[in-house]
Amino acid sequence: NTMEIKTELTADTDDAAYNCGRLLAVFDDLQQRAHEWKLEGATIIERYFAAASTAPMSAFGILWRLHFHHLKKLTRLGDKGKAAAAAIEMKIASICARFGQTEEMRAKKLPPEFPRTLDLQGQGRFALGFYQEVAASAAARQASRKNNDTNPETRTK
Repeated sequence: NTMEIKTELTADTDDAAYNCGRLLAVFDDLQQRAHEWKLEGATIIERYFAAASTAPMSAFGILWRLHFHHLKKLTRLGDKGKAAAAAIEMKIASICARFGQTEEMRAKKLPPEFPRTLDLQGQGRFALGFYQEVAASAAARQASRKNNDTNPETRTK
């Protein structure tokens, strides 16, 4: 399984290892947002990165159930939380579609079929997907803040 390595996020690849890394980054973003960036204790990255990068099927079984809890918690944070949860759900759905998750599976809240294990090359693509997704999310947040700062309607007087 070969994939062309690029310096920025590759959203259109069917590489399972890479997409597992992307999905873990999205689940981490979801957890951080659900806790309003003030999470106390171990994050899912600290607990599950190693397992998710070597044995995705077992790790993502746990993470799949956990992400519903974080989505619910995020929607309780008002309109901004609901909007963020909807956007994250769409991102999760687009990544999961790369694993062959159907609309019916999604409607039943069933996870896609993740790889049982990843070899060393797969683990490298996993890490690449994870860090590129983290970087893309951080860049999007920074651009959003910059746009809000330069918008005369939102600037404080």
